[in-house]
Amino acid sequence: MTLRIALVFLLHGLVGCSSTSDTACTDTSCEPAPPSCPTVRPVVLVHGINGSSADFDEVVTRLLADGWPEDYVVRFDAEDPKWGCNADNAVAIGALVAQVLAQTGEERIDLVAHSMGTLSARTFLKNAGGTQVVNSYTSLGGMNHGLASSCSAPDFLHVCVWEEICATNDFVTQLNADPSTPGPTIWASIYGTADTTIPNESSYLEGALNLAIPDVDHVGLLHDDATYAALKTQLELPCW
Repeated sequence: MTLRIALVFLLHGLVGCSSTSDTACTDTSCEPAPPSCPTVRPVVLVHGINGSSADFDEVVTRLLADGWPEDYVVRFDAEDPKWGCNADNAVAIGALVAQVLAQTGEERIDLVAHSMGTLSARTFLKNAGGTQVVNSYTSLGGMNHGLASSCSAPDFLHVCVWEEICATNDFVTQLNADPSTPGPTIWASIYGTADTTIPNESSYLEGALNLAIPDVDHVGLLHDDATYAALKTQLELPCW
């Protein structure tokens, strides 16, 4: 507790209390003020399997045009986008988020993930303390419940990533165990009804705001006007 806050508490019993930049007061008590949280926060974008940060080119262009500073729009590139493990990606996402917070001086970010990137992002959120610094999380065409097809993949595809995305694998099961949307983070899953890559039932996320965008396919989610409008709404939500 800083000396300034300590003095506020001490003086409360003598002269009442008043709010300062360090305290938030009611008629009867003073408490340390919550961290500041601006309307425009840094956004970290996570691509899917076999993808890259370039997948978000159009989203980035739109965000910059809508007022996000260039250094507040940050893209994640997986070290091995084809065969890399979601668990390893989650660690790398955490490191990138920490870097963004340090460079911008902000205390929270918004996190957006496409396709299989949702499993990496959700691992960071649920298992690595990400909910403490992520104000909102938005899944675009997310593989939230994995794929049944990967469970019967040929032997040469029995590598980490394909085993993780099997719908009945412990990795996916653990992510969807209660709570599937933990912490104060605001959760949303946006998916297109024309998505033939990730079934809508896999994208649906219990505990999140689920938005189905009519007639949009998997890749189209990264270019569609209605999808971007829904995403922007999530990014502009008040702080929790």
